Amino acid sequence: MSYKYRTVRVRGTELVGTIARKHGSAAEIYETSKDLSTSVIPVFFEATGEIRFFDRSVLEDVVAPTT
Repeated sequence: MSYKYRTVRVRGTELVGTIARKHGSAAEIYETSKDLSTSVIPVFFEATGEIRFFDRSVLEDVVAPTT
């Protein structure tokens, strides 16, 4: 199953946001070094209206509870 917008949580915090994407394309990934494991992903926080960048290793998917 594929979702247009992925909701993610920043590990160790209560911050929950949506991976920011350009309309009609995949999320942009910004490399911060030659090592791909250190690339960062933009996350949009609706409550504050801001976009912040996080290393992909600190993001985890938020799964909606099933009923």
